[in-house]
Amino acid sequence: MVFLCRRLIEGCVSIIKKNMVASLDIGTSSIKAALAEVTPGREINILGISQVTSSGLRKGNIVDIEGTAKAIDHCLNELERLTGVAIYNTLVGFSGISINTVNNHAVVSVGNPSYEITRDDKERVLQSACNISLPPDKTLLQVIERQYIVDGYEGVKDPVGMVGNRLETEVSIITAASAAIQNMQRSTARINLQVDYLVYNPLLLSESVLLPAEKEMGVVLIDFGAGITEITLFEGGSMLHSSVLPVGDEYITRDLAIVLKTSIEEADRIKQQYGVASPELLGQDSMVAIKNVQGKEIKQVSQQVIADIVNARVIEIIAMILTEIKNHISPEGIPGGIVLSGGGTELSGLVDVMEEHLNTSVRIGLPENLRGLPTEFNRPQNAVVLGGVMFAAQNSRTVYYEDKGFTGIFHKMNYWLRDLFS
Repeated sequence: MVFLCRRLIEGCVSIIKKNMVASLDIGTSSIKAALAEVTPGREINILGISQVTSSGLRKGNIVDIEGTAKAIDHCLNELERLTGVAIYNTLVGFSGISINTVNNHAVVSVGNPSYEITRDDKERVLQSACNISLPPDKTLLQVIERQYIVDGYEGVKDPVGMVGNRLETEVSIITAASAAIQNMQRSTARINLQVDYLVYNPLLLSESVLLPAEKEMGVVLIDFGAGITEITLFEGGSMLHSSVLPVGDEYITRDLAIVLKTSIEEADRIKQQYGVASPELLGQDSMVAIKNVQGKEIKQVSQQVIADIVNARVIEIIAMILTEIKNHISPEGIPGGIVLSGGGTELSGLVDVMEEHLNTSVRIGLPENLRGLPTEFNRPQNAVVLGGVMFAAQNSRTVYYEDKGFTGIFHKMNYWLRDLFS
């Protein structure tokens, strides 16, 4: 059988010449998509953001390809409905507990008789730096060029055209489980979505929430998500190290559900409406009505009890974060402090508790690097997907997008046919 694709029948749609970029943030609890128009002056105009409940993921890893594909498709359909633009290719943010980072250094002699460094020299030293031994189940996801060194002079961003005898580079190499990458690719392939870039989430997050001065002087960026927490150290203008903890906001929700003997959905509601990161932040104590697992019987629980449960889990997560940070730098020695972003940051009082236990300044990372961003989009939970739009805008060429027209109807038919014959 010949599958149709998201582009489908071009005769049924009108062509609009616009430079547009799309971004996907595929998370444990939700999937977000954003579409933006990029002006000739590289200004970014956000056309819309969609969000749907995630399916088929656990701690950032895909455990159900079909479920994930349907959730991605649903999210893109919502964005297409909002913007009236059909989306066929996108940038995808990637993370998961299999992520690892390795710092490496390489040196080569300049091959040009005039000692002018060429692009070939740059490629040779990069290839040498990337020549690391990987286990069979690991694959190289990204290489970050931290700096080049020409004849001992450090801090060079692009050595091409400079003169020197000796060219060195320092890189950060991001690796991931091969199966995790392949499962992501298969999920997007099932809906015939072309992935232009697969980028590590903290790099996208840094685009939208970090200032260049913070990256240069040194800052720790924490993405507190649902299933995982990413901790990334930036210094000298680029990423120095990153690690992923297998706990996130869901850890708090699940503990509430267990202790209060209620459902995950009810526990999430209780956390959002009544949860605080520390009992000391409570005003007057009050009773909260909570449904049981079946959603029928209702019992009254003190808000102080809820705060105690949340606080215990928050302190555990902070202790894990502190251990990761101390492996590379003293928290007191971070000039830019800690920038906290992600959906989990909306827990009341979290910043105060983190500052107390980490003994450094903590601020909420909002996607404020996008000028003219509508107020409703300016939330930590949108920082990664908006950072993806910024990354794509900086690295993409003009893309021709089509007005949706009848395309959505044919696309849905395509998905039903795949379901029928798969």
